Amino acid sequence: MNSSLPLKTRDRILQVSLDQFNEHGERAVTTNHIAAALGISPGNLYYHFRNKSEIITQLLESYQTETLRLLSVPTDRPLTVQDKLDYFQTLSQQFWKYRFLHRDIHQLIETDDAIRQRYPAFARQVMIQGRAIYRGFVEAGLMNMSTAEIDALVINVWLVMTNWSNFLVMSGHIARNDAISERWVRQGLRQMVFLEGPYLNAENRLMYDTLLNTYGEEGFFEHPVTQPATSV
Repeated sequence: MNSSLPLKTRDRILQVSLDQFNEHGERAVTTNHIAAALGISPGNLYYHFRNKSEIITQLLESYQTETLRLLSVPTDRPLTVQDKLDYFQTLSQQFWKYRFLHRDIHQLIETDDAIRQRYPAFARQVMIQGRAIYRGFVEAGLMNMSTAEIDALVINVWLVMTNWSNFLVMSGHIARNDAISERWVRQGLRQMVFLEGPYLNAENRLMYDTLLNTYGEEGFFEHPVTQPATSV
């Protein structure tokens, strides 16, 4: 019975850390903040994780494992239009659940040796999985793409997904320290849908329109731009 308690505490630390990072940004959250949110002592937290870097590395590993499992390609049947909808729903859920990683990943790679070493393998695995999915759609007759076009589309989708938060900052739609809202996550997914449009067969346009109506909205350029703070 007692042997299960550390694992339960470890899981709580990871969940609360994820919540804190998503709400406040990784840079603004310390292990003391996490311990206080949990109602435990910093020493109790350090019993499970030596530092914040270990927590983030574990969250990245969980993100990788979950994402690859959810994006698996069925081996006993061809892919369907419903699969395409399900894959985008998966991306939406994962993007939102681990949104701090998408917002802070560039800073983490620069400052965290463990993340810098692990992230390239993670990115490669997810993109390889994405390539397998698009090949499955082509084989099922849902999309028309050459091998080169599949590879280019996978790379472009990854670029949008991993740089979307930086784009929002650079375009003035959010401030550097803002938490990314669900509206902006969905808008980013909508941009990924647009990338697929030219490769869809005519009979799948209804699915395409459904995805566009599900994720994001028109009028991106009409959204108010965040004004930068002025120094006094």
